[in-house]
Amino acid sequence: MFKRILLFAGLLFFYFLASVLIHEAGHAFSGVVFGLGTPIINIWPGIELFPSIGATVSTTAWPGSSVAYVSFIPETPRFVIEFPESVQSLKLKPELKVVTKKTSQDGDLLPIVGLMGSGTTYLVSLFCTLYLYFIKPKGVYRVLAACGTFLFYDILCYTVFPVFFGMPHLIFIGGMHPEPIICLVGIGYSYEIAIALVLCICAAQTLALCYLSRKEGLFKLKRT
Repeated sequence: MFKRILLFAGLLFFYFLASVLIHEAGHAFSGVVFGLGTPIINIWPGIELFPSIGATVSTTAWPGSSVAYVSFIPETPRFVIEFPESVQSLKLKPELKVVTKKTSQDGDLLPIVGLMGSGTTYLVSLFCTLYLYFIKPKGVYRVLAACGTFLFYDILCYTVFPVFFGMPHLIFIGGMHPEPIICLVGIGYSYEIAIALVLCICAAQTLALCYLSRKEGLFKLKRT
């Protein structure tokens, strides 16, 4: 009995760790796509996971009780020397131009990047649900997909506990701010609509899992 409890606790820890990495990877990837710079992924208690592995070298204080966070190093300007297209003269005057990229200092894209943390875990959860419904995998693939369907807990907890109870999103640890709601408001939704939207998509995901569980069972190891 004790071994089973220990095994379950170990699996739960690795599941949580995987969800944290997916969450932070969502921030990092979307930040790269929108040109915020080079992402640095740090995880508690002060370990840098990307782009190198080791003690975090961040000069900023750890953000409260957060489990992990992503920061960005803005891209440095690139210097480009361009020559005029004229071929009439051998005396060409090169023109030096500074090519810059949009960085996080502009702030317009930060709500989207912020949303893509919990948003990514939800999208993975949705993908796994559709995979179970349409592909109907068996064995280990079904177990992995079934585990992935529950990743929407991230956006749900990030909303429910901070908004309704004033608690960290993991009750005892995690950020105190409802990150998905703040980002949705930053995009343009009202506070009430943002909360309702998150609760609705999580309710829909829960109903879908109940349907799959009753129809075939989520964790079905039997091979055909």
